[in-house]
Amino acid sequence: MINWNFPSNNYGQVTGLNDAGIETFRGNPLDSLAREINQNSCDAKDKGNSGPVEVHFNLIYVSSEHFPGKDRFISILNSCKEYWKDNAKTKQFFENAFSIMNLEQIPFLKISDYNTTGLTGANEGERGGWHNLIKSVGSSDKGSQSGGSFGIGKHAPFACSDLRTVFYGTKEVENGTFAFQGVAKLVTHLNDAEPTQGTGYFGIVEKNTPITSTAEINELFRRSDIGTDIFIAGFNEKSEWEEKIIKSVLENFFIAILNEKLIVKVGETTINANSLAGLLEKYTKNDPECLSYHYYESYTLSNRYHFPNKDFLGLGEIDLFVLPGKDLPKRVAMVRGTGMKIYDKGSFRTPFKFAGVMIAKGEGINDFLRKIEPPTHSAWEPDRHENPEEAKAIIRKLYGWINEKVRSITLVSDEEELDVAGLSQYLADNDDPSLEVEAQQEIVQNGSEGEKAAPKDIEIEINHRRMRQIAFVGINESFDAYQETATGTQDQKDMQGSGSGSADESGKGPGEEDNKNHDSNDKNDQTGASKENQFNESDNSAGPSKNVRLVRSRIFCVDPGAAIYKVAIQTDADGSGYIGIKVIGEVGGEPAPVKSAVVQQTGESVYIGKNGKIGPISFYKDNKSDLLVTLEGSLRCALEVAIHAN
Repeated sequence: MINWNFPSNNYGQVTGLNDAGIETFRGNPLDSLAREINQNSCDAKDKGNSGPVEVHFNLIYVSSEHFPGKDRFISILNSCKEYWKDNAKTKQFFENAFSIMNLEQIPFLKISDYNTTGLTGANEGERGGWHNLIKSVGSSDKGSQSGGSFGIGKHAPFACSDLRTVFYGTKEVENGTFAFQGVAKLVTHLNDAEPTQGTGYFGIVEKNTPITSTAEINELFRRSDIGTDIFIAGFNEKSEWEEKIIKSVLENFFIAILNEKLIVKVGETTINANSLAGLLEKYTKNDPECLSYHYYESYTLSNRYHFPNKDFLGLGEIDLFVLPGKDLPKRVAMVRGTGMKIYDKGSFRTPFKFAGVMIAKGEGINDFLRKIEPPTHSAWEPDRHENPEEAKAIIRKLYGWINEKVRSITLVSDEEELDVAGLSQYLADNDDPSLEVEAQQEIVQNGSEGEKAAPKDIEIEINHRRMRQIAFVGINESFDAYQETATGTQDQKDMQGSGSGSADESGKGPGEEDNKNHDSNDKNDQTGASKENQFNESDNSAGPSKNVRLVRSRIFCVDPGAAIYKVAIQTDADGSGYIGIKVIGEVGGEPAPVKSAVVQQTGESVYIGKNGKIGPISFYKDNKSDLLVTLEGSLRCALEVAIHAN
């Protein structure tokens, strides 16, 4: 007999509506659905088929008369509602379920994959993929190159169903076997006065086995091609579902799509290697919550940097692609061999702006990473490993390798110089009045007093110079959180100070860096600012700080090889205090990694406090205070100074 059946619980455990597996994906159900479905289809790729896996998402409407086992299903809903009549939340759910079943046309989201093996083992009892999908809980037999390992992803479709009901159809590649079965994750209720389990099945009632004859089901649910269909009953079609699924596919599978491993169709929209760029520009480029457009550019543009590692820690191949750019988010997409992004890595303590993609290709590294992913596949958590300390060491080294490669990129890859012969005679050094006098005398000698010298013809030559690569070594990063993020810190505010100067200029520096993109995996975001209270701390302070006006300041490099900069400061009053230096310009505004500081006039070393705070030093109204500041590594960049007096 074919119908719905909820097995007896034999007066054992009672199941309510709050299913832990479904609740895992309730926060963002459509994003979770797209991730899980596409991942599972890629895992089921038919190795004998050279084409990419295809996954199609389509909204269809099924006449209520064609709902499999409709009358029995409605009877079960009534029994569930009666059994839980004193539970307001459960009662509301079943009232909504009744309203859906009373519709003439019931919405279904149909998901079909192609160039896959289909679900094998429909006739093999407890063996094979069919049993793992339909009946097993918390188990998976996938290999290292597969996406999932918990078997919890199968709950994602139920989170998108207002009936908590999903139907599966397949035609497998091995022998063309067809199978169809439904699963409803409801609640314990009474069946012939016996309490049931919360999960029931539509199919052959005896042993709850699948239907294997196409003649036994409506043609709407018949699968004719090799592959698998998933029908989500009672799908909420009012949820802007198409755009949400498209964005999820673009954000999470851009590598698989670019590498022609996957094609996804959502309604009338086809996402493939040819359409990817245009769809990224349309859906994610201007969305501050989406980073896939930047990742796409970092993976494809010719000026990106590629760092291959053929055998990382003996675990196999990994690749890193990095694109420099002043408007980029300082994030790296962490991607496994399936081509699915796991999360966005942040917390790069460098002023250098970029976007990157790290791909784990080796079998060993994929096997390791799969073991430390949560059921949502959205992080790498070493404590999940059977040997947490070993896992932490591997992740620490992986992050260290990425940081090293990012810092190795030159801050200025190409520089256009404009050399104008003779122009320097008209440009005085405002920090040295004697130079102004000399320049004025030269003008007088070349013409009558009060008149400018006659203009001369000059040639302008534009020289394109490729800068040598300079390794950037910044502040050492800690490993307090494995899923890192870049946070806006207090130093960005403090460094504005009461007076600041940048590269030959006095006055106010550029605004603070906008840092809106946050890594969802970070565990330090909420405390980072207080921990890194920059340049207002009290260490080595002689008393409370006060604002002073910066009359003149100048910072310039005197020894590029050693990364030594001269800092010249003149204030409107004598006194002593502290200074902070930050990197400015295209790379943003962040504290410079100061290694040492020396007063040029006396050779006296100056204390470098927490987070690069320099001082105390003396300021003079009538004379400059000159410091020689050495940065960590061979960092060359534009700098800005802010001062605070005692």
